[in-house]
Amino acid sequence: MINKSIVYLSRKYLSGRKTKGIGKTHYLCLMGITLGVLALLCVTSVMNGFRSDIYNRITGTFSQVRIASDAGATVKNYPILCNQLQEMKLAASPVIRNELLLKSGQVILPTLCFGIEPNSHKNVSSLLREADNRNGEIIQGILAGDIIPEAFNASGIALGAGLASQLGVYLGDEIQVLSPIFNIPTAFGMIPHIRFLKVQAIFAAGMPEYDQNFSFIGINTAAFFASYAPGEADYIEVKPVTTSSSKNIMSSLKKTFPGYQIEDWSSFDPNLYSAIRFEKFLMFVIMLFMFIIASFNLTGNLLKTISQKKRELGLLKALGLTDKDLQGLFLLQALFLCSVGIVVGLSLGSFLLLLQKYTGVVKLGFGSGEAIILPVKFLFTDYALIVVVAYVITILSVLLPLKRLSKINAVELIKRAV
Repeated sequence: MINKSIVYLSRKYLSGRKTKGIGKTHYLCLMGITLGVLALLCVTSVMNGFRSDIYNRITGTFSQVRIASDAGATVKNYPILCNQLQEMKLAASPVIRNELLLKSGQVILPTLCFGIEPNSHKNVSSLLREADNRNGEIIQGILAGDIIPEAFNASGIALGAGLASQLGVYLGDEIQVLSPIFNIPTAFGMIPHIRFLKVQAIFAAGMPEYDQNFSFIGINTAAFFASYAPGEADYIEVKPVTTSSSKNIMSSLKKTFPGYQIEDWSSFDPNLYSAIRFEKFLMFVIMLFMFIIASFNLTGNLLKTISQKKRELGLLKALGLTDKDLQGLFLLQALFLCSVGIVVGLSLGSFLLLLQKYTGVVKLGFGSGEAIILPVKFLFTDYALIVVVAYVITILSVLLPLKRLSKINAVELIKRAV
């Protein structure tokens, strides 16, 4: 049980002699804690928003989960595997991945070309759907043209917006597609696989590097360039029909298909994903150091109070209060200031973040596309972490002032007063 007299004295020391609320000397401490909590919440929420945004871009371009054969082998008889996945209420689409060259006039550019089945791939990727930019969200999908499966499978190609711009081509233009590998023997030597394809669609992936490098062709055309047999693919893109996390899907697929390699979206672009995670950690640490610096003000304020009220504290000791009682007195002050700072900081931070989320005050330019709203995402774990960190730093910051209390000699102070 906390001594009621300690609570009363703690309240008096906080308010001062002439004021009823918090004394003026404590406002700076309270402001430092509030701003520290506010900064931590804003940084973590914005970085969560960026992670969610990157997740939407990657899964919108590819899928949530990818199934491939072990040891780098190709997937055999993919129609059977796709049917099994569809029975598990999962959308599935086979993909053949080729590194090819595109030639238009005198311009030759490399491309990462994906051979797909248009009808099934629309269920796992957003790139084959009509692009939309509602509410300042990312632009992802077909910007011009349309993919007609029959024509696309026969002689069609879809280009990223950046790639089409560099080639100087538009809908209906014919481009030459070449394999960089010379593996067809002729009387005149080895020649590469060559096809002439028409541009059927131009898409945006929401990532500049994807727009400048990616293209799609029919899976049969891709099999021609890769010299694959019918029913053979590099991997299968998988996406749940209902809302489900990648981890749940992966655990289910690993049990059902033990002989295959299962990867989730974070491994599709590992460098980008790792950079986002590291940036969140780094920004949190930087803001944490700022919060620690702000807590020095609380330490100095308590040391000043102890120095000014030495005689009062000595008298309280003489009246029977122990060192633990006096330490509790100042610890209560620190915890009260910390609690108020946490509540105000979290409330103010939540208000500002909600304002950003629903009004889009701050907008960012992403690549060559239109400006998008600065992404924000709330996580309960971040709130809990900030509260715990704030209390831990506050308690650590008052350790030095609390040690000073044990050095107060009540007898000597009373003698000096007399």
